[in-house]
Amino acid sequence: MTSNSVEDEARRLPREPTSSWIVGLVISAAALWLGVLIWQIGALPQRVPTQFEFGGPPTSWTSKTSALVTFIVTATVLTLPALLISPLTLRAPGAINAPNQRWWVARPLRLRRFERLLREDLLLLASAALTFLAIAQAGITVAAISPEGELPLALMAAMLAPAVALIVVIARMCGAGGRYDEQPELS
Repeated sequence: MTSNSVEDEARRLPREPTSSWIVGLVISAAALWLGVLIWQIGALPQRVPTQFEFGGPPTSWTSKTSALVTFIVTATVLTLPALLISPLTLRAPGAINAPNQRWWVARPLRLRRFERLLREDLLLLASAALTFLAIAQAGITVAAISPEGELPLALMAAMLAPAVALIVVIARMCGAGGRYDEQPELS
């Protein structure tokens, strides 16, 4: 069986559904980010702080339009891989590097499962990245509208949770926890 027939047969198999908790997490993160963006459109002044010293005072400023465009472009760049890479798995599985990749792409059912695992992990990365971005944008907005112009330490600390989530998902994708180990039921 050639890899092309494996890919063709895998594409004909039914798509494995994304775990509902991951879908809920993605929707929540997207709603949080969008809510912060909508708030920013109305609340940001024309001059927006964009970089801060560790203690909170701003060190760099930009225009409101430039800040908003940067936030939208950044969110798009952070979420597009979640939408584009997993379908590529079924078209060019050799282009995807993952633990046990040869085992996963050898049979159609495995390749279909591999696509779901990768899709879920990429959605988790996108959720953590959007949450991190939403918190950062909220901090910038609070700093921009406050008399002191400083980034609140609480929001700086709040960025740690999604940052840790990013690290955990990346570690999981690299093989920690056995997510991409061979699965006997697919042999």
